[in-house]
Amino acid sequence: MRQAAVLVLAALATLPVHALEISPVRVSVPAGPAHAELWLANPDGTAWSGQARLYRWEQAGDQEQLVPAADLAVSPARLEIAPGQRQRVRVVRLGAVPDAVQQGYRLVISPDPGVGDARYSLPVFVEPDRLTLPVPRLQVGTGGSPSAPRLHLYNDGDGHAGLADLVFVDSQGRRQPLIDGLAGYVLPRSARRWDLPPRPDGYAGGQFRARLNGAAEAPLPAVIAPAPGTGL
Repeated sequence: MRQAAVLVLAALATLPVHALEISPVRVSVPAGPAHAELWLANPDGTAWSGQARLYRWEQAGDQEQLVPAADLAVSPARLEIAPGQRQRVRVVRLGAVPDAVQQGYRLVISPDPGVGDARYSLPVFVEPDRLTLPVPRLQVGTGGSPSAPRLHLYNDGDGHAGLADLVFVDSQGRRQPLIDGLAGYVLPRSARRWDLPPRPDGYAGGQFRARLNGAAEAPLPAVIAPAPGTGL
């Protein structure tokens, strides 16, 4: 029986002291080479030390769970970065290539006690062996109560959906910002919910818009009734 470890997914941010510079902040492991790399830089005047761990990333409604990964490895797992230096980190797939659907993981980088409080949680995606890139396919709904409305998203596609700068545009074209910056991810065949501020129109007659996977702002699919079994 595997034991799930539920972790707080720390948002990547610019932090004042003992903060690492990480590139890229989203890792993709291709089917062919079976590995990817990222760089950690220590711009501070003192040494940084810590460790890296990989977790399988699962979503169910409002809950996100990280389960220790056995089919993916990080090297080195123990990190020692001198002032002004960089460290290359590799993420290596140990298991079979996914057949069709992209798989989600999190790379959690934690400092040693006394080094700093900044912990980083980076999304890692293991790509399937196919000719075309996996893409998200969102179904959108609203729910909750008039005083506590919620946005429901279900991703029926084979790739992740990373949403940023979520806004609502009413029927008169007026924009209401809802979430600035990264709103979050919806993994393939998974659902997520977001609390919304109340509106007199109940979010009827307008559209939600967001930047999807770093692209330009675009409307999300029209609000529809939840599909059976989606958990919306």
